Amino acid sequence: MIVYVALDSLRLAVVMTLACSLLLQACYFGRVLFLIWQSSSRARGTRHRGQHADSYRKARVPVV
Repeated sequence: MIVYVALDSLRLAVVMTLACSLLLQACYFGRVLFLIWQSSSRARGTRHRGQHADSYRKARVPVV
């Protein structure tokens, strides 16, 4: 509505609205992909550290 009032062009208002909505959708999609990538890299790091700790526990000699 503000674009239409400012520029007095319905066609330009529609184009600007569509462009802004596409930009918002692209940013949202990119952010979701980033969060998925970040959580999967954390999960891989935790899994590797857990495996390392388990192998360390198995290699220790029990104290009698």
